[in-house]
Amino acid sequence: MVRTCLLLLLSVAPIASVLVAQDTAAASVLAADDQRFAAMMRADTAALRTRLADDLAYTHTTGARQNKAEFLYTLASGQLRYRSIAPSERTVRFLGAEGAVVGGRSKMRVESGGQVLGFAIRYLALYRKVAGEWQLVAWHSTRLPD
Repeated sequence: MVRTCLLLLLSVAPIASVLVAQDTAAASVLAADDQRFAAMMRADTAALRTRLADDLAYTHTTGARQNKAEFLYTLASGQLRYRSIAPSERTVRFLGAEGAVVGGRSKMRVESGGQVLGFAIRYLALYRKVAGEWQLVAWHSTRLPD
């Protein structure tokens, strides 16, 4: 009986350590997502330069697509201001050790063209690990019905 319990414990321990590692890695990706959102709300283009990949493809809810330079210019110029970003229902799926996809929902308040808009979105964010840090490679969001 003791031997059976010991064997069972030894077979479960590696699985538990893998799950803890995945939870830690997922938390790291979600922290990068949160830090990026915070930088967007502050229009902190210096912080975003390191959080966004050079080959960024950013697709807004309007369908407009921007590269990194265009997206940063839009924020720096004030053409687009993120007033609040409240993500929820996020899940992380890993694509090997260096890639991750975050799928989630968010409530957004943005100012564009002098008009403040509030709406909900569903989004996919693709991250790549570069020099130990997660960078956003692609963003695609869809506005949800009111």
